[in-house]
Amino acid sequence: MNDVTQRFLIIYEYLKKTGIISNPTKFAQELNISSSLMTEIYKARTNAGMIPIHNLLIKYKVIDANWLLTGEGSMLKTPNKDTNTNYKELAEARLEIIGLKNEKIEQLNKEIKKLKGL
Repeated sequence: MNDVTQRFLIIYEYLKKTGIISNPTKFAQELNISSSLMTEIYKARTNAGMIPIHNLLIKYKVIDANWLLTGEGSMLKTPNKDTNTNYKELAEARLEIIGLKNEKIEQLNKEIKKLKGL
């Protein structure tokens, strides 16, 4: 059994433990693979191929593909800090920048007039 298949089965056990799936047959149905293929993977008689891996990552978006394929990082994706952007604060900051630019333009226009002697 290769490392990816071992991690594939760790995910299966995690999903089973958390109650998301109940057995290998249910898991096979969720991944749109045959229950016999899932049994072969579960009993370490074959490795998880591209189709089960691809379908797993499509079905369970919380699983980190990098971890599944390389073992690096965490099994579950960590929330991206950028996804919690406060758009109201962002809009207010942009309005403040626009206001500061307008003040600078006004100041420069006054300096131009003064230099021209108007």
